[in-house]
Amino acid sequence: MLPVERRKKMARLIKNRGALNSRELAETLGISVMTVRRDLKVLEEQNQLEITWGGAVPVGFEAHDIPRSHKAASMQEAKIAIAHAACDFIVEGDFIGLDAGTTTLELARLLPTLPFKHLSVVTPDLEIAMLLSGNAHIEVFLTGGRVDPISRACNDNDSVAYLRRVRTTVAFVGINVWGEQHGVTTSSSEKMNRKIQLMDSADKSILLVDSSKYGKFSPWRVAGVEQFYRIITDTGLSEDARESLEANGARLLYAGIE
Repeated sequence: MLPVERRKKMARLIKNRGALNSRELAETLGISVMTVRRDLKVLEEQNQLEITWGGAVPVGFEAHDIPRSHKAASMQEAKIAIAHAACDFIVEGDFIGLDAGTTTLELARLLPTLPFKHLSVVTPDLEIAMLLSGNAHIEVFLTGGRVDPISRACNDNDSVAYLRRVRTTVAFVGINVWGEQHGVTTSSSEKMNRKIQLMDSADKSILLVDSSKYGKFSPWRVAGVEQFYRIITDTGLSEDARESLEANGARLLYAGIE
């Protein structure tokens, strides 16, 4: 096999599987680990993958969650604009599913200011639950379960079981990575199951996600972009990204645009 053909196959393997180490690549392709390492270096220089300790991952691949404190400082204006746009999809008496995350937290900050006499909210997010619990006209339900120290949200099977027993009018879903090819993905099977159930328990689901997270993906798939009633994002999304997403069935709403 010519080096060019071998590298194409190597890049395709990594893209399809998400991550591979050098020994796995060597065994699959029938070459030495040293050859794998040289090929990976060439492919990284061509921006076809990213080398990691012991192997490689596709460009944009994020295997691990980002600490909440880091996410909170990112794209703050966009998150606030997205949260304001999301309010248009809430009506008096709604039972809202509010996912964990910093963008959904911005929506939670707005809920007490809306001109409604009664709202109900179910959430796995401790900070959101504490924020809303002091408002007499907002009934708050916390899913319970094991609290993840990174996201400070309940992610285990108990949380999923709780969500399975409720029916919400609308679920607002948050995510760290998204795109037209891989859809909406997340960093663990626990988060995937919780988000899928949050969507399954709702009459309709709306994705709240800023443009900085576009074009990246994680190992666990939650949904395709076409499965959301709306995807609310900010105006930083490129024209190419907009066209690709819409071609894949995404119904986009840009915060701040009529």
